[in-house]
Amino acid sequence: MNQDRWREIKAKVKESFDLTDEYDEDLDPGTAQVLEFIGPSGRTKIRFVTRPKVLDKKTSYSNRAGSGVKVDYIYSQEESSCYLEAFVWSDDRDDWQKIETPSLF
Repeated sequence: MNQDRWREIKAKVKESFDLTDEYDEDLDPGTAQVLEFIGPSGRTKIRFVTRPKVLDKKTSYSNRAGSGVKVDYIYSQEESSCYLEAFVWSDDRDDWQKIETPSLF
């Protein structure tokens, strides 16, 4: 997924469906652009997430019982990864339910 493809999807959603909300979310680290709309399966939300690429993961721990574990991530300043998430509103759970990829096909 890239920025150009996201712009195409965003334009298609805006012209085809009733857009209810559009906003940006700050993630730690990264950002997400969110569109909420009424689709064929009810209230739907899609998120285009952009995060910096993880270069390294350092784990700090002690071999003592009951001690904690700390994980430090090192992120790239130049490279990022992008992906798309889709959610459907569940009235039973009163929360957003993530749409898994196999269920789309």
